[in-house]
Amino acid sequence: MAAFFVKFTSMIPNYLEKLIHEGKAEHKTFSGAVAENLVLTVPNNTYAIIYEYWYKPLLTQNGANVGGVPPGTLDWKECIQFVNFFNAEGYNAYWHEFQPDYTQKAVLSFPTTNPVLNNNYMVASGEHTTYRSVYIKTSRDISIYFTQLTDNDLNLTTGTVPAIEPLNNWFGYADPLLLINQLVSGYHNNAALLANYEPLQEFITSQVVIGARPDYVNQMFTLPFYGGQIPNAAQYAGAGTSALGKFRAQHFQCNYVLVNKPNPENLI
Repeated sequence: MAAFFVKFTSMIPNYLEKLIHEGKAEHKTFSGAVAENLVLTVPNNTYAIIYEYWYKPLLTQNGANVGGVPPGTLDWKECIQFVNFFNAEGYNAYWHEFQPDYTQKAVLSFPTTNPVLNNNYMVASGEHTTYRSVYIKTSRDISIYFTQLTDNDLNLTTGTVPAIEPLNNWFGYADPLLLINQLVSGYHNNAALLANYEPLQEFITSQVVIGARPDYVNQMFTLPFYGGQIPNAAQYAGAGTSALGKFRAQHFQCNYVLVNKPNPENLI
């Protein structure tokens, strides 16, 4: 485990490390699992900078019966999951891919406890915890929540290429009609939402709490209240699943520096 963290851990930004050694800041770790939403609390007159995190995706089919009742069924929505950081100071979304490579195990050759499985079962192969180096500064409590793909189809259309540079045979597509981001009718494919997806074109401002700044553009994400929500733990980690239910759940951990002074207004 130590080798994993050495391999994937980023360095603390130098000026933050200097503040720690001067006694003006603290290095902290925040983690959580199973819940769809976590809240990192930032005390008054301080600010936090999250600089890295790890995410283990939700894998509801770990330990599912092979040929059982009900049979194990892969939901493709789980194959891309999003870690979202949001408060009134900003929004950041990061996607994580899960390769659905499940291996069949036979209980006679590979028995289990907590719980004991009585049928052949599936286990996701390989390691699925992924790492991201980030820079997220906040002086307010920040919501960290998890979403996944939606199940609706996209309406793919072509249209005239907008006025962008460069656009020629050497450095870009020269075809006057292209499938371009602005003409995809939304990752959610819900015309009623005016869901321009990439770029976002301030769509999120009609969906988030009052007070959010209207500059969340050029980010991919899915909305939990329009099909992007991940399954509640009651659907895969209830009574009888024991440790297996927790193993199926998403896990999150981040490292951050808490600076013990008010947030400088000019700090980008």
